Amino acid sequence: MTVRKGTGFLAVSSSCTRLQQGMAVLTIVAILLSAITFATLSTSQKVQQYYAIEKVRQHTENSQVMLKQHIRGIASALRTQSVSSVLNTINNTNFLTTIQVNELEGAQHQPLIHYEISVSHDTENIKYKAKFLRYPALLRIPTPAQQFSWDSELTQWLFNRDVTALSADFFPSSITATQCHNIVPASIYWIDGNCVLDSSALSHSSNSQPTLLFVVNGDVSLSANTHFYGLIVMLSTTSSSYTLNVSASATVTGAYVSNAPIYSNINGIIAPSPALLKTLQAHTALAKIIPIPGTWYDID
Repeated sequence: MTVRKGTGFLAVSSSCTRLQQGMAVLTIVAILLSAITFATLSTSQKVQQYYAIEKVRQHTENSQVMLKQHIRGIASALRTQSVSSVLNTINNTNFLTTIQVNELEGAQHQPLIHYEISVSHDTENIKYKAKFLRYPALLRIPTPAQQFSWDSELTQWLFNRDVTALSADFFPSSITATQCHNIVPASIYWIDGNCVLDSSALSHSSNSQPTLLFVVNGDVSLSANTHFYGLIVMLSTTSSSYTLNVSASATVTGAYVSNAPIYSNINGIIAPSPALLKTLQAHTALAKIIPIPGTWYDID
């Protein structure tokens, strides 16, 4: 009897132990599941927070890029347009733009304009300010000794460029061609080869609208009744000599210059005009604009 009773007690005791172990396992599993759930929720919240912060950061960066592009676009427009014209054509209503202007004069009496451009976003706390300088591509006008003559350093003097580094690309508003027939009205021409001008080709050229004419490795001829106002620049990149022909009833008001000796056959009138060349120098078609180093900064 004792053995049998003892065996039943042991069986019951073993069953209780297994039950307790099972409950412990379930408790551990429940704890682990709770921990995993908490970690998952915490991670999910962190991921959502990260994406929210990243979205704000990306939006801020996009706004910063747009502001910087806006300033550069304004500066580019100021190369050829007035401040009022630029402000009237700004098409981004989210930006507040102010432009301060200071007219200056360079060492060689060049007309210079200093711009300070400030741009801010109407909702973002972002502001930028930058300064730019507009100056003439024709940095200096020909000296009396250079007018109607040649100078091997001519392009350095006039444009601060060696002849090998000077091209039509230096003048964004220039018209390029290989001859002067049927050329469209413009203020700057870059001709590769011979150039024969007649009255119809230069009907727009006048005291108030002078012309800058480059002729590279070619002769220049002004036909009868052709009147040129401005500056003729004959450039030679070869050992050949070139010729300037001015017919009896033709006129050149301003100057002609060359970087190499040329032959001149002048039967018309050559009239020097420093005032006309100054008008040409100040023409917006010859304007260039650059950022002033060290003046771009954020405004707190």
